[in-house]
Amino acid sequence: PNTMTTIDMTELDSKGWRCTKRLRHFLPKGLGLNIVISGVFWFVSVLGHFIEKWSYLRYAGLVSVAFGIPSVAIKAYRTLKRKHFDANCMMVTAAIGSLLLQEYDEAASVSFLFAISEYLEDQATKRATKALDSIIKMRPDHANFVGPNGDVQIVPVESLAIGSLVSVRTGDQIPSDGVVVEGISRIDESSLTGESQPVNKKPGDSVSGGTINAGLTQLIVETTSLVEDSAVSRLVRLVEESASNSSPTEQLVDSFAQSYTPIVIIIAALMCTIPWLISSEAGHQWTLNGLILVVIACPCALTISTPVTYAAGLAATAQKGIIVKGGAKLEALGSVKTVVFDKTGTLTEGKFQLTHLDTVGSSKSRQEVLSLLSTMEAPSSHPLAATLVNAAKAEGVERSANTRVLNHTILQGEGVTAFVDDEEVYVGNVRLFDRLGMYGDLGAGDQAKADQWNEEGGTVGFLGVKGVGIVGMFCVADGIRPEARSVVTTLVNDGVKVMMLTGDGDGAAKAVARAVGLASDHVYSKCLPEDKLEFVSSMIKRSTQKESPLVKKELLLFVGDGVNDGPALAAANIGVAMGEGAALAMEMSDVTLMDSNLDKLLFSIKMGTKVIMTVKENIAFSIAAKLVVITLTFTGKMTLLGAIASDVGVMLLVSINGMKLLPGGPRLCCNKRQRYSKVPVGHHTSVGELA
Repeated sequence: PNTMTTIDMTELDSKGWRCTKRLRHFLPKGLGLNIVISGVFWFVSVLGHFIEKWSYLRYAGLVSVAFGIPSVAIKAYRTLKRKHFDANCMMVTAAIGSLLLQEYDEAASVSFLFAISEYLEDQATKRATKALDSIIKMRPDHANFVGPNGDVQIVPVESLAIGSLVSVRTGDQIPSDGVVVEGISRIDESSLTGESQPVNKKPGDSVSGGTINAGLTQLIVETTSLVEDSAVSRLVRLVEESASNSSPTEQLVDSFAQSYTPIVIIIAALMCTIPWLISSEAGHQWTLNGLILVVIACPCALTISTPVTYAAGLAATAQKGIIVKGGAKLEALGSVKTVVFDKTGTLTEGKFQLTHLDTVGSSKSRQEVLSLLSTMEAPSSHPLAATLVNAAKAEGVERSANTRVLNHTILQGEGVTAFVDDEEVYVGNVRLFDRLGMYGDLGAGDQAKADQWNEEGGTVGFLGVKGVGIVGMFCVADGIRPEARSVVTTLVNDGVKVMMLTGDGDGAAKAVARAVGLASDHVYSKCLPEDKLEFVSSMIKRSTQKESPLVKKELLLFVGDGVNDGPALAAANIGVAMGEGAALAMEMSDVTLMDSNLDKLLFSIKMGTKVIMTVKENIAFSIAAKLVVITLTFTGKMTLLGAIASDVGVMLLVSINGMKLLPGGPRLCCNKRQRYSKVPVGHHTSVGELA
């Protein structure tokens, strides 16, 4: 007694806390210490079950239950308060029933293994949604605003107005869409397009918000949009929308789980009660079987693996620069049997070059025609408009600052009209001037010339003034996308029917069809927006009439990029918009190819097919496993340990099968920004770069 020292309880508590913290350091993230303790005592209780002389170890199961079941019981209590009965309630019922039967090792098995299954379920779901979350977090929150005196201030991106100058240093994100006004550098656009190779940018080039300066030179960018209208903001909105839309299969699985679970619980309740009227031995055995049935009834494998599979598929497409608006549309992609392409900006690049420009009559000179074309097309968003404006600038023709333009109006599928200095002016195609009665007054030689340009594959347009007639005619040519032919060929070889709709004339349409390997009888020209809508709607109607419960759905996919494609995109089973096209097209579509690469269309269709196959595999495997366990239960060869172990095992296997769709390779944005920030020794850095 004289050698004993007083114990400092504060020091003991401190040491205990440090030991606990060190132990947590070695545990997998998200795995609670209570689960580990429950697992240790579960293992001890299982030894007592299998080794007869250690049967007393079965009581360790009580400790395992004490540590493992409380968290599950709390969730079960909350569920019951909402008048529902879920997997947590099932497991608590099974654990309590086992304790009442004095099957302590079985109760421990239920408590520990279900806690482990919840941990694995949480990790699977987090991993599947991590890629989508990383995209949502891509939007910049601040910008380096360059003031009138050249001083740089850090400001919230929301405060940037159109026309603001911002400094983008190495490793910085570009805060909003804009144009480079100073500096030459390389921009990493993988966050939007999925392409890992940075792109060279110089003064005059457009850049997108959310992309990263991967070069070693600071850029000065003039913003051309508000942050909420930038490419990255549109991407984030699309991803948030995709994450909230569940597929028909997900809804069916959830509905099935909610319907069959109560039925199984009623059957299990009868098994746990009626046999006791016969004998205590029969009651004990059938109660154990009833508890096993409760465990088997848990729909975890189905209800977890299905959303994990869809989330993995959405993440895989998103990291490739393809935004799919939810699991329903991803699933629909796997059933596409008809693909209808728009021509301009879809199969072609939408980057026109002026090949011919002729004046008609003597009322306007070439310079006056170019000036009028530039004035009319400057407010338009059509790809052809920018070509005419640039052609005028190339010949030194500038718009007069005193020119008055009123009532500038887009004529869908025809062209544009406006009052220019009190003259009613029209720019558009043959259809427009035919309707106005001007094309018939055009000379035979000029008409033959227009037909020749059209046959050569060009897009022919006219400039006319009311009361005067046609005063100019022009032809622009558009290049075919490099990947267009291979994409069309692959789709045809896969048994997909491919068609093309365009507002251009027969000559231009057939020239593009020949270039991409499309049969001439699958090409429809001179289509107005309402014609495209009517064509798509009629195709879908015919397909719907052929449907039957035993035949797989055959869906129609429409690919377009312009404002006039909006109605057809909305009417199609799946509408696909090109990311470089009009914002309206992206809003109306179900899928957006952010970099407008048609190869991504093939990837998204194949991903849809993979998702459907994976979900079917998971459902079949889950049901087969449950049938095996039920059979073993009624033949007396199944235990609660075996039932819960099989349930956890199946859940783990189907989740892994769903997560195989997740892309590998480098992550988006954050990791790359860190890599680009490592500026090599010898580079003259600013204080901001070092920070």
